[in-house]
Amino acid sequence: MSVTLDLKTLLIALVLIALIVLIIYVIFLVKKLMVTLEHTDKVLEDVEVVTAIAAERSQDVDSIITNVSGTVADLSDAVKGNESTVSAIASIAKSAASIKGIMSGDK
Repeated sequence: MSVTLDLKTLLIALVLIALIVLIIYVIFLVKKLMVTLEHTDKVLEDVEVVTAIAAERSQDVDSIITNVSGTVADLSDAVKGNESTVSAIASIAKSAASIKGIMSGDK
């Protein structure tokens, strides 16, 4: 028994085999891509949480800086004799309370 293959049939068979291999490769690639996308979604959720915390803390720090700068201005005025000592002590207490609040996590 003898089998004869012409060149055209052989090329078509090779192209079909290459196409099947390519389809299998694309399936594995898409599978890995889905895992990567799931991991990226988790990372982005973590970034969102960290960004929210950083924004909240930056607002807290901004209020502390405002209070401290007001206290420094009050103290400089008190040293110059333009303001009473009681008002300067009240400003210091206010700044200390703000710093204590940010350190303990309260608002």
